Amino acid sequence: MIEELSEGQQEALYAEPGRPMLVTGPARSGKSFVLALRAAWLIRHRLLQGKKLLFLAEGAWSMEMSTGWLGQLLSVEEQDEVDVMPFNELFLDAWMRISPDTEEQGLTGVLHRPRFYVGNLDEFHNTGKHYIYQHADFTFYHAFRKSPRIGGLSERAARREFTDILMEWNIRTLDDYLAQPRPALFGTLSDEDKVELWKRVFGPALKTMAERETRRTSRDCAAELNLLTELVLNKGGKANKDADLWRGRYGAVIVDDAQNLSPSALRFLKALAADGNLVLASNRLETLSLPAATLEECGIDVRGRVFRMDRSYSKASGALQTYARNLLEGQTFTEMDGTPAALPAPVALSGSLPQERTFTDRNAMLDAIAAWLKEGRTPRQGFGACIVTRLEAAQLNLIQGLGTRGIPCVPNRAGDWVMLLYTQGFEFHTVTGAHIANMVIVLDDWLKAQWDDSQNEDPAALRARAQWALQALYATITRAENRVLIVSSNGLTVDKLREEARGRQV
Repeated sequence: MIEELSEGQQEALYAEPGRPMLVTGPARSGKSFVLALRAAWLIRHRLLQGKKLLFLAEGAWSMEMSTGWLGQLLSVEEQDEVDVMPFNELFLDAWMRISPDTEEQGLTGVLHRPRFYVGNLDEFHNTGKHYIYQHADFTFYHAFRKSPRIGGLSERAARREFTDILMEWNIRTLDDYLAQPRPALFGTLSDEDKVELWKRVFGPALKTMAERETRRTSRDCAAELNLLTELVLNKGGKANKDADLWRGRYGAVIVDDAQNLSPSALRFLKALAADGNLVLASNRLETLSLPAATLEECGIDVRGRVFRMDRSYSKASGALQTYARNLLEGQTFTEMDGTPAALPAPVALSGSLPQERTFTDRNAMLDAIAAWLKEGRTPRQGFGACIVTRLEAAQLNLIQGLGTRGIPCVPNRAGDWVMLLYTQGFEFHTVTGAHIANMVIVLDDWLKAQWDDSQNEDPAALRARAQWALQALYATITRAENRVLIVSSNGLTVDKLREEARGRQV
């Protein structure tokens, strides 16, 4: 088995422990397999100093692969030294734990995981991240009752600014807020706008949170994780039962698909890997969560410890892979270590290129989707399809519309099925090419719902939004196995999306 690994895979497997490391590569380049080998190597050679190993994976398919490989590589006794769980289970433990003695939501409780715990898949690790601590929520409510816009932002945009900028980066002063760079996706704000937002909303909200922070009833995971990280790292400070649950438990932390982790989550994982044994695997081109952060910004130093997997072992159609790659031509992306991300090399064309069609109305589009799915139906897999949309709210109309056209939309993989997904949902991240024979992407839904209307006249925000959509398209198409149909009912095409991403008018 070891002899079949590439040079980069072997270097990642046998790298000296004691410092954080990053493994990068395109989809299906063997990153997950190397992580399982790395976990077995650390345990087999007793490099954890009597502690356990935490292995995190993003979705059900990653969990299935990881537990399968570790089950083959480790003895029954060695398997007891590993906690394997999806992201959402770990972070729900961190910020949603209900204390058995106080019955209050907080961080207390006993962390216990059965061997290879797969966990509850009902909630994605970023679900609820835009909820705000209850008393801080009142601050926003009352401030925007007096004025529909503050600092140029609506209430919805201000809430996102608060959670994704202030909470993620643990900002507590106006000077820190003024100095913190903001992703172009969020639009531009002048210093005057930031000062107004701080004085009227953010400052009072933070003050309210600080006054009630000991109760920790917030559902804002960034605030909770930042607080817990500080407690875990406060080795010489006052004893805290929340921090004691985590401090010193793990001799190594290994994370698959780390590109979708937020800054607060990355800092928390670094705190858990107290001996420096933090191993992250990422495909930067598949990042769907925002804001993006480099490891250096999160205090994780991987200089000289970046291992790149260049070969793709995918059996999917070369046409689909090459099409997805070409979507991103001319764009600049950044790896988690801060270096420019290189697109995977094109592969020999085989199979069919994605079809792209636009329609005059939604009913015509639904008719075409139904006909396309029936054409690709196979006796073994039923329809074997996924339909990906940007909007969770759009799912009900799709389910009803396709149901009347003879396409059953059900949330399981038994019999005839079509799975409805939206890109910010947990289920989207559990699907891999092995599950998708036919994929439909509803393109016009992708540019709605996430961004505030006030940014529609901001060229930088529009360009960043289109770049994100192309990036999400790439990540989605690379999960397909045979056929892809891209549709819209408002005239939006991939070419128009590219033009917007480049800041041009079609």
